[in-house]
Amino acid sequence: MKKILLASALFGGLTFLISCGGESANEKETTTTESDAYVAEEPTTPYDPARIDPNAPVMEVNLEAVGNSMDVMAFSTAEIRVKSGTTVKINFVNKATDAAMKHNIFIVKNGTAEAVATASITAGPDKNFIPDDKSNILFTSNVLDPGKSEVLTFAAPPAGTYQFVCTYPGHWQKMNGKFVVE
Repeated sequence: MKKILLASALFGGLTFLISCGGESANEKETTTTESDAYVAEEPTTPYDPARIDPNAPVMEVNLEAVGNSMDVMAFSTAEIRVKSGTTVKINFVNKATDAAMKHNIFIVKNGTAEAVATASITAGPDKNFIPDDKSNILFTSNVLDPGKSEVLTFAAPPAGTYQFVCTYPGHWQKMNGKFVVE
């Protein structure tokens, strides 16, 4: 008889728990739909060429501005390739000997070389040909006189295709190339 009473008590307790669902009066059942679901986004930090990781490998590139007249001036290469997450070191040399052949190099967003070069002319030599609107510019050098050089060191931008261009007046059409970050 005791076994029957014990079994009845257990069965009754289980029935009570099942019918109540094990929830307190304040708990509600919630259903999450796909549109309600929270998806964590990657933090986006703007590109800062000065934010160099001291432990990042260095990718060194030699780039020359060559030619002593407008018809033959050029960069020594049409494409620069670097790896994402590296420190870029460009050894930029103006190999010209004619005093009129001054050059610089800008790294710009893809498809903006002409717009940046045009704005650079308006900025003029007092601003080192750097326009006020820098939204398409990632990195710039100084204007180099013939025979001068400059080492440019900056953090590689995010993976993608960019451009490099000389923004000295009248140069951008001949002195431009692809800057690819893999």
